[in-house]
Amino acid sequence: MHMKLILIRLFLFSLSYIPFHGFAEQYISKEIQWNIYSPDHTIRVSVSDDSGVIYYYVLQGADTVIRKSKLGIITDKYDFSKELYYVRSDSARIDRFYTMIIGKRKYNHELANKKTLHFRNRQGKEIDIIFRVSDDGVAFRYFFPRTANSLSVVSELTGFGIDISAKAWLMKYGLPTNYAPAYENDYTNGSLVGQSSPDSSGWAFPSLFKTLNHFVLITESDLDEHFFGSHLKQDCEGGNYEIRGPLSGEALGHFSTMASSTTPFYSPWRVIILGKSLGAIIESNLVYDLAAPSRIADTRWIKPGRSSWSWWGDHGSSKNFTSLKKFIDLAKEMGWEYSLVDANWDIMEGGGTIEDLAKYANKNNIRLTLWYNSGGIHNTVTERPREIMSNPEKRKKEFTKLNKWGVKGVKIDFFDSDKQQIIKLYMDILKDAAAAKIMVIFHGCTLPRGWSRTYPNLISMEAVKGAEQYGWDSAFANHAPVGNIILVCTRNVVGPMDYTPVTFSDYEHQPHKTSNAYELAETILFESGMLHFADRAEDYQKADPKVKQFMKVVPSTWDDTRFVDGYPGKLMVLARRKGSDWFIGAANGEAIEKTVQLNLSFLSKGSYTILLMKDGASPREIKSSEFEYRGQHKPVITMLPNGGFTMWIRPQSSN
Repeated sequence: MHMKLILIRLFLFSLSYIPFHGFAEQYISKEIQWNIYSPDHTIRVSVSDDSGVIYYYVLQGADTVIRKSKLGIITDKYDFSKELYYVRSDSARIDRFYTMIIGKRKYNHELANKKTLHFRNRQGKEIDIIFRVSDDGVAFRYFFPRTANSLSVVSELTGFGIDISAKAWLMKYGLPTNYAPAYENDYTNGSLVGQSSPDSSGWAFPSLFKTLNHFVLITESDLDEHFFGSHLKQDCEGGNYEIRGPLSGEALGHFSTMASSTTPFYSPWRVIILGKSLGAIIESNLVYDLAAPSRIADTRWIKPGRSSWSWWGDHGSSKNFTSLKKFIDLAKEMGWEYSLVDANWDIMEGGGTIEDLAKYANKNNIRLTLWYNSGGIHNTVTERPREIMSNPEKRKKEFTKLNKWGVKGVKIDFFDSDKQQIIKLYMDILKDAAAAKIMVIFHGCTLPRGWSRTYPNLISMEAVKGAEQYGWDSAFANHAPVGNIILVCTRNVVGPMDYTPVTFSDYEHQPHKTSNAYELAETILFESGMLHFADRAEDYQKADPKVKQFMKVVPSTWDDTRFVDGYPGKLMVLARRKGSDWFIGAANGEAIEKTVQLNLSFLSKGSYTILLMKDGASPREIKSSEFEYRGQHKPVITMLPNGGFTMWIRPQSSN
């Protein structure tokens, strides 16, 4: 009798693995639900199998922040969006620490609850959906086991259901003149949820929403060479925002819009950062938590820093030996570690070569970073040097040569696509650069997706409508006071942002609307492992001595970051710590005078010396003062319309 019972159980067990259509239909007609909680139990993800179609929704406390939304993927061979059959689930606790060389904080705690749901489709082919729930958000991704020799992802049905009463801060995906995604458009400022993107290119990541009681930011992380970069579809009726892949016109029409790989492989994490305050979004490191750990064993050679840059004030200077020497001298005077040489340096004029310039910089204890065109068939930009970074053999030889010259970094531009082949190019560049001990900055590029944890030699990325736009975008100055603050709440949340800040001087056709104190505050508000000071040498050299003192000491890496006050597009006050010193940056996005009362409760008890630099009588004046602070009051500071202020707070015991 015992043996007979065992045989019956084995038979029934085997039936669950037979892709028999009639049996599957009977099984999946029943709805199944799984709940995954954050470690502190404030966030819950509920996943349901509704007749073979998988849905999820997200709650924080009693509030639904993501409405019931669909999951699923369609490949060239198999459909994983319907008639799915639940097999089993696995649960795990993630609890580990890691350090970052750049970013919001040095020491990080990756803490989450993980659940993997295993499914089979009608043909018996497997797909896993993996969920991770942290105290600051939710993430999920798809995993293809050894389902076939290879698969191509045709479309993804993942959705994010946002309440239509919410406000949205969204950026159009493609550039106005073509389909190249450089992430350099303006964000909307509290627009209506459900409003379609201006054209078929869709909405870009990251996307920020404000519901009645919560902020929600949607993006992705841990993208690698097995997948394309994703964004959101144009139409989002009823607040249903859905994933879409690259556009066919990207990379000048070269390469496929699908993601193809041999199995097994993962999709990127779909990331939902959420909190009851804006600070929960800005302070979150969830994108890095989800990224693969560092693949560089010895990172001691990676040295982020501050840099002079000649191109903003004089586009032709980057191929003029004499002009570039002046910016090396500026870096030395200011105590900055680097000087960036922009395009066309390989056709140098004015009495020397690029190698001569590197020798001059090394002699003055300044290290160069050099600009490159990413080259290849994916762009037609003629700026030089090109046809090197897209060629593996040439690229490796170039990095080896730069290392011998003492050049420490490269800035590589004009990638123009989120297609899988271009994502692979990013990965290959980072690997080869790391082998030669070269730091990397990407420009004209995609969005950060946690790569600076996996490859710590990636110290910054552009993917922002930055200060260079003063040179050609006639509307940029008018939008900058608002747009810059939105960037702190969106783009800079997900990774380093090379905005190239602190431009005190004006282009004749487009004077700044932001005050000089606002401009100075950008050094704190914007996080980037390489802080490129963009203005002309003479405009920094004639600055107030206290302003110059601040620019000499402000770091480019941080031990901690705290949100102090603010709202997207209106106001931003951030505090960042380096060692025992705190730095505060504040910017007023509105054309009205504004007074803030600073809550400095994050400071330890004790006495501090505060150097304050705020708006003077006019937008071009920075008024500096120094005072002692013992925690006895909340400092009150008034900003001009589109003004700002900066603080450097030092414990008196370390003076």
